[in-house]
Amino acid sequence: MLRRTLVAAVAAMVAFSVAIALAAINARAQGTTPAPLSRVTLSGEAAKRTLTRMQINADTARAVVDACVGYSKENNQSIAIFVLAPNGDIVDSHMMEGVLRIGAETGLLKAKTALYARTSSSAVAQRFNNVDGRLIRLDLGKASGLAYYFVPGGLPIVVEDQLIGAVGVGGGNADEMCAYTALTKVLGPQPPLTPAATPGRGQEPGRGRGQQ
Repeated sequence: MLRRTLVAAVAAMVAFSVAIALAAINARAQGTTPAPLSRVTLSGEAAKRTLTRMQINADTARAVVDACVGYSKENNQSIAIFVLAPNGDIVDSHMMEGVLRIGAETGLLKAKTALYARTSSSAVAQRFNNVDGRLIRLDLGKASGLAYYFVPGGLPIVVEDQLIGAVGVGGGNADEMCAYTALTKVLGPQPPLTPAATPGRGQEPGRGRGQQ
């Protein structure tokens, strides 16, 4: 009798442990559990060969691209997306059918802006919201292959307070939300997006969230 009780208890404990593990995997897949830094950055021979560890790895970059493309298909959008390493190199990218060349160019510029400024391209646009403020910054970063582009759609990729890359989306009408949704799905909860600015004096008309 005692033996049966012990066996049943052990079986129950194993079943409980498995359920917890499966729940954790499912939660991470749904973007509710933060991904650990060690899982989404370079490791092993790749880190040794490049002498770099704090960089988004190829599998994670592809997952972000796929998630954004999936979001765009669900919302009848066509986008171009770029995932950059901290040094500005393209880790992964994708251009959906029907995207104009300008959409691809602006998607890359948005990623570079987020990487350069360490914040969203939307926040940059609001910080420098007049012509004079933007003109004196247009050439900043270009010597190192980065840029300022004052349109939403670019987000830095930060895990455990480490910048491991940036993502930029162009060509659609919800570029920033596409990038944000993808990062949330792949990496877990993300900081809130910059609230949309109320058009005011000195701001450019017609530059809404997600426009090119």
